[in-house]
Amino acid sequence: MTIEERYIARILIVIRLLKANGDGFQQLFWAVMRAKHGQEFVAIRPQGSLGDGGNDGFLPADGHYYQVYGPIDPSAKITVATSKLAVDFDNLINSWEQTKPIRSYSFVFNDKYQGTFPAIAQSLAAIEKKHPTIKCLPLTTGNLEDLFLSLPASEIVNIVGMFPDPSRIVSIDYGILREVISHIMDSPTSSAATRWGDLPELEEKIRLNDLCSRWSDLIRAGARQSGRVDDYFKKNSQFLKQQLRDHLVGVYQLARDAWRDIVAKPQDIEAADFVFLRFREELLPANSTHSVEAAVDVLIGYYFGFNALFGVWG
Repeated sequence: MTIEERYIARILIVIRLLKANGDGFQQLFWAVMRAKHGQEFVAIRPQGSLGDGGNDGFLPADGHYYQVYGPIDPSAKITVATSKLAVDFDNLINSWEQTKPIRSYSFVFNDKYQGTFPAIAQSLAAIEKKHPTIKCLPLTTGNLEDLFLSLPASEIVNIVGMFPDPSRIVSIDYGILREVISHIMDSPTSSAATRWGDLPELEEKIRLNDLCSRWSDLIRAGARQSGRVDDYFKKNSQFLKQQLRDHLVGVYQLARDAWRDIVAKPQDIEAADFVFLRFREELLPANSTHSVEAAVDVLIGYYFGFNALFGVWG
């Protein structure tokens, strides 16, 4: 399966996850887990008055149990979710511990890409503290998306159905880049998104690249706000993070090659500054506003200083 096909598959699973509620979300979770683990995963249905004992599915060999909750509006159901989490875990201990010892417990919550709410994380941490032999973790839509995208192509198609042939689509807009830019622009003002103190790795990278003060200052300012990019990736799949990195590397390489292809080098600009300027221009959508430019600069600061994305520009 090509990167383009996986990107289309990703769009389809995101739509399914955003629309899935209640039993529909549980069915989707089961489908992904069966495709990932085969017969090793056992889905559990409620049985009359016995219910499911706090277990919506498990991996017996690993002692890993899952409880699933897919509310229509996650942010409005945080209290319900934390209460359900605690009650279901108690049921799990009482109903299943003697059958197969519990080593791991995952609360599968359809957060609809809003991220893990603190109350849920705290409830899981409290359970883990009380039962130190049991690892407790949330499993969100971003995590489920990663599991889905790790499946073989045939299983991906089985879950989301056939999708368009990328070669027949005239142009596939690079939606991941636009998604991150939009997230940065829409992020509320928050000191938690700002990096304080010295940034030695960033300064070393700027020094090695010998960039002019204009670009150096722009990168520093963007890197200070790069917590907004961290926030996006915490809520989404690792597939997005890797694909965006690969895209930026490709754009950088094209900018570098553009300089190398110039026979008569311009005398009024250094190689590093030319490459950076070309790279930044390629990332900016057509008719960009100042706010879009600022968001792109945050993205550049994030990858430039903290992810070892680029070598020396010239």
